[in-house]
Amino acid sequence: MLPKLIIFLTHASLMMSALFIPNYAKTIGATLVEIGLVGTAYGFSLFVSSYVFSRASDIRGRIKFIISGLFLSAISFFLQITATTPILLILVRSMTGLSLGIFSAPLIAFAHDRGAKMGNLSSYGSMGWAMGVLFAGIIAQQGEKYFGNSIASYHVVFAISSILFVLSFFIIFLLSENNFKPLQQPLSSTNLLLKNFRVYFSTFLRQFGAFTIWSIFPLFLEEKGANKFWIGMLYFINTGFQTIIMRFTDPIDEIKLIKIGLLMSFMVFYSYTLVPNFWWIIPLQIFLAFGYSFWQTGDLVYLTKRNKEKAASVGILNSILGFCLGIGPLFGGFISEYYGFHAVMFFGSFLALCGFLVMTAWPQHPKPHK
Repeated sequence: MLPKLIIFLTHASLMMSALFIPNYAKTIGATLVEIGLVGTAYGFSLFVSSYVFSRASDIRGRIKFIISGLFLSAISFFLQITATTPILLILVRSMTGLSLGIFSAPLIAFAHDRGAKMGNLSSYGSMGWAMGVLFAGIIAQQGEKYFGNSIASYHVVFAISSILFVLSFFIIFLLSENNFKPLQQPLSSTNLLLKNFRVYFSTFLRQFGAFTIWSIFPLFLEEKGANKFWIGMLYFINTGFQTIIMRFTDPIDEIKLIKIGLLMSFMVFYSYTLVPNFWWIIPLQIFLAFGYSFWQTGDLVYLTKRNKEKAASVGILNSILGFCLGIGPLFGGFISEYYGFHAVMFFGSFLALCGFLVMTAWPQHPKPHK
């Protein structure tokens, strides 16, 4: 139960901070392109960190990397308060990406070693996201009224996100590493990449498109009439439904889950262009919760079932997410700057559709690892 609690707390923390980063960046004077660069710095540092430390944890054990990552996350997330210029925000967000990459994949592998089901485990992450965005929206909205400005309310959100990492840091000392079996791996990940190519490539396409959208999504919601509370609530509706849906996904074939999730993601991303105001986004967020839950659980089950290098295979997945986090906001910033928000939605929906086609083009998949 304690690994699930850590996943809940850390996901709540990272989502609390991530929700208003575009708005915070805009408040301190960042352009749309600079907002994209903030996401790029975060994503590329997560990309490198996830790749390096996930492989190391398959060889040297999980706990030491989880402890180090949680400690550094508590510091780096607090330092977001000091980011008073776009350049400083870029530097600090790169630190948060680095610290998250140290522990994310080892934590999932650690929970899997202890018998956790991936759908149930992922639901705790979504529950954390749901609570994080809900409280971030409330705190930011009420804090603005109390302090009289947006920056102070964002600082409160950053401070609370740091405290949640501190709690996680102390909880991990209550756990021991009992079922770990070290693996001797080559430095190259070529075999893992080729073996799981369809999942990795479809993930790249889906998340590349998604992160172009998420980099400007809070600003898009503002344009559609949502205040800070409703921005948080719309994220909460999505992640809250994920919490419920993921608990029922484990018995379903993981390949079907991935395909359905990709197709539903395409439909939602395209539908964002059709809404006249933010109220219409509410049912779309519920629909997206099904798509994300199916796709996310399917990916994790696929990789942990078919690879003995569990942390490394999930770490590559996280690295791909980090890479998409790096290039997605950059594209989102440039596209929205010159062509508007709807162009970003069209771009994201097209890539999600391409991801679905990748998963359906080759029917043969590696057999589960025994």
